[in-house]
Amino acid sequence: MKSLNLISIIALFITIFAVSVEARCKVINPELTKDTLAYSENGDLDVYYDKAAVSKRRPVVVYVHGGGWCEGSKDKESFMGKFFQKKGYVAVLINYRLYPETENMDDMVEDIYDALQWTVENIGKYGGNAKKISLMGHSAGAHLATLTTVKAALKMKVNERILKPVNLKNLVSLNGRHKLDEGDELLAGIEQLRQLGNIPGLSFLALYGEAREHLLVGKSGFDQSKILKDYKDKSVKTLGAKKYTFIECDEDTVDPLGLSEPMIEQLGRVVKEVIVDHKVYHGGHSYVLDGIQNGDAEIEKEVLKMIN
Repeated sequence: MKSLNLISIIALFITIFAVSVEARCKVINPELTKDTLAYSENGDLDVYYDKAAVSKRRPVVVYVHGGGWCEGSKDKESFMGKFFQKKGYVAVLINYRLYPETENMDDMVEDIYDALQWTVENIGKYGGNAKKISLMGHSAGAHLATLTTVKAALKMKVNERILKPVNLKNLVSLNGRHKLDEGDELLAGIEQLRQLGNIPGLSFLALYGEAREHLLVGKSGFDQSKILKDYKDKSVKTLGAKKYTFIECDEDTVDPLGLSEPMIEQLGRVVKEVIVDHKVYHGGHSYVLDGIQNGDAEIEKEVLKMIN
């Protein structure tokens, strides 16, 4: 009987210990949190921060999701916010107007600009340093992040507003589209997306084609490299970010290798004070995002290098 009681006590102890360990594992850091806030009447954003560190001034990453200008959301790429948060950054993930809600790409630019302004004015409340902001985007989000930075730096008019320059530490383009098709090439691409959209499982591509038709056909002013072509050599002192990093992948079939070249060329020609970095990885369109989502230590290390 005593032996049985001893066994029962040991079993109970093991159970309590296991539950305690499980509880500790689930609550690794209860101070890491996310707040959702409106940055304007047109969009909202998520701030990932550490409640225990709001008195500090941590570097900030503002992230712009991709999705062909017509889909995607901050929620679908929340793993990016959680990653930067766990690495000691304050992360801001934004939503912006998409097609078909808007047929004007400048609405998207305006939203990203407003989100950046909100970040500069408010991020200190969350422990962020407004003087150490990195802007990062993927795919269409990378295009829009770069376009917004360029238009603001050049004080261009967007929807009847004259934008003011932003002061970023880094701008990181992950698989961005920095050369926009035009004319017959654009129309052919739209038709190809329509045809592919008829294939079961690929219906979303038809929406991509529709978005390009309404956002780009007969319109101009959304290709950053062409905007810079109108400027003389070394005529612009800075262009909104101290460093531009362009990431491409050799197996990317969505935004193929080489689309960053026109922008890299114009940055080097026009801007006096800028660092430009260009890296090519072996992988597809979502190589970096997949690596972050899956906890690939090497990719995590590379991404942190981009913003340091």
